[in-house]
Parts: sequence; C-alpha cells; structure tokens
Amino acid sequence: MALIEMTVEGIGIDPSNNPLVLLRDAERKVFVPIWIGHAEAVSIQMELNAQAPQRPMTHDLMVSLLKQLNARLVRVTVNEFADSVYYASLHLQSGRSGATHEIDARPSDAIALALRTQAQIWVSDEVAQKAGILVEENSTLALPRSAHEEAALADDAGELDRLSRLLEGVNLGDDKPKK
Repeated sequence: MALIEMTVEGIGIDPSNNPLVLLRDAERKVFVPIWIGHAEAVSIQMELNAQAPQRPMTHDLMVSLLKQLNARLVRVTVNEFADSVYYASLHLQSGRSGATHEIDARPSDAIALALRTQAQIWVSDEVAQKAGILVEENSTLALPRSAHEEAALADDAGELDRLSRLLEGVNLGDDKPKK
C-alpha cells in the first residue's frame, strides 16, 4: 500500500456545522477532509493551539499510558474509506522488545494522538484518490483520478460538485500557528 505523508491543515466547520479535520500533503496539492466528532475537534484544536487543559483529556491520558508502558506511537495511517467511513491504524512500538503493533483506531483519535506525540500521519494513496481533493495549478478543486477511473467517475460529477461547494464553505478559523 502506497502512503502519502500528511499534516493537519486545521479544524473546520462545514456549512451544516459539522466539524472536520483537513489533512494536506507537503506540496499542498492533495487535501483530505475527514469529518469528526465535536469532542475530537476540540482536542485536536487545543493541541494545534498548544493549549493545555486543566485536567487531562482522553487523548492526553492515552499518551500518558503509552509513556508509562514504555511504548511509542511511531505513526498513524488512514488506511481505508468505505461507505463514507474512514478507517485508521495506530502503529506502536514496544520499548522493551521493539516489537511493532498495529491497532485499529478512528482517524480523529489517531490524529489527536499523533499531534501529541509528534508521530507521522500517513494516508493511503487509495484513500487520497477516493476522498481527497486535488488542488490544481488553476486553484480549482477536483478529485484525483487515473485515466481508467475517469469513466467510472463520470457518474459522480454531481458528487464532485457537491464536495467542491462544501469545501468552499468550510471555515478553518483564524491563522493561528499550526503544528
């Protein structure tokens, strides 16, 4: 499985007031919007803003558990997008044995943990092609696709329009420093 390294562009709110996290590649050409829950959006945004809660939030507790167990989050991967649901994995390394473990996770939780541990965030090429948005040179939005997918996606022109319009309305907030 080919992977693309991504960073968090920010937390946004779509026109229906649903939170999303927007991932992007290093060249700022591929963007992957992932709709998330409100609690996860707050957790991610607090980390992006370098704000510490008075008491540990769930993701902070998980990071403390990893440290106490001498485990390290190496990377997170967003592996699959099926039936409008994203799937992710945590890739952990055990300190004592050095063994690696892959654990199923929601992308929102995986991203929140990655930010707190400075772990890499990777998205499979397949997910980027299915759910990503390609920003072309002329700044228009289009889903990435290969020549053989062109015919299959012709029926999805309405979906592409809807996605492009949706992201035009996404508010990523102000320009606070991002991690």
